[in-house]
Amino acid sequence: MKNVFLGSVFAIALVFSACDSSSSSADPDPVAEVSSSSGDDAISSSSITDNGTSSGGSSKSSSSVSGKNSSSSVNSGSDTSSSDEGPSVKSSSSSLDPCKEEYEGREKISLDENRQRVEFVCHDGFWIPLPKSSSSEISSSSYYDMSKQYNENVKYGEFTDPRDGKVYRTITYAAKPYISSNIVAMASNLNYGEMVPVDSATNADGVVEKFCYNDDPWYCENGFGGLYSWSEVMNFHRACDTLFLGASADCPNVFDDENSERRQHQGICPEGWHVMNEFEWRRLPSTNFGASQMLSKLFWGTDKIGFSALLGGGYLRGKYKSMGMYGEYWVPAERGDKALYAQTTLLDEYEVAFRDSEQKPSKLPIRCVMNYSVD
Repeated sequence: MKNVFLGSVFAIALVFSACDSSSSSADPDPVAEVSSSSGDDAISSSSITDNGTSSGGSSKSSSSVSGKNSSSSVNSGSDTSSSDEGPSVKSSSSSLDPCKEEYEGREKISLDENRQRVEFVCHDGFWIPLPKSSSSEISSSSYYDMSKQYNENVKYGEFTDPRDGKVYRTITYAAKPYISSNIVAMASNLNYGEMVPVDSATNADGVVEKFCYNDDPWYCENGFGGLYSWSEVMNFHRACDTLFLGASADCPNVFDDENSERRQHQGICPEGWHVMNEFEWRRLPSTNFGASQMLSKLFWGTDKIGFSALLGGGYLRGKYKSMGMYGEYWVPAERGDKALYAQTTLLDEYEVAFRDSEQKPSKLPIRCVMNYSVD
């Protein structure tokens, strides 16, 4: 038994000796072990929100990022190292995604192959993973820099909503040869109504209830505007969120079935204005070139004509999500085959879908357009 015991001790000693020997070798640099699933164009100076996909129509991008300026890192699920001088950079960059020179110092959030959130910084031509944090929660202490919302090179008009005194910038664009009138549209989302937390909504008819992203009034008051259900936007009875128009006495059909894509329906827009329709979305000069030229520079767009669209997400399937990932806007049209769905215009940093759809009880923003005559 003594010999067996001594043999066991000797074996254990050999194991410890082997461990000591292996630990003395240099650990592999973990930076190169994390690869980004996004390209150069998905950039941000901020943290990420939850991803979501709308039912019906185009699928929402899963690789876009949020632009909320956060002091918190995002839990990447990957092991990275850093020092006070910044993230460590491995000399070999073969496994890292390249980034453009003009993105130097910018940050982005992406999902790795395991759909874990990873934060990157552009450094010396490559996206470098930043150290993981002990929390993936978004900081509530900082917000978007809204000084970047509008195009400083565009001369905007101005409209004051007489109902509450809120002032909106406007843009004017032509829709010839389709109509001779110019189109005047708000350059920011409507922000009208009484803010209520999402769990305190009463759906009271006669009172316009608006929701603010994350139940935070900052978003409503700083360009993102209110979020509304479809029936709220159209100023219909709440029953219309689950029924086709004309299906009940509470939900009569007040739409003209002809020229639905050009329908001028006031809804909750100011007097003399209406909810932006499909025709007006399509006639935006920038839509011929994808979403970039209609997007605010805050969300990587060029904002060519000053429309300054924001990727503000919404309240979908029981949660606020997709801030910084896509913008989806109600239009005055139902989806013909499902009573629960209405038509939307959907855009992310790459493309526009003019006939997407979303469940009517979801909370989304709108743009308003000044009424005009049709020849």
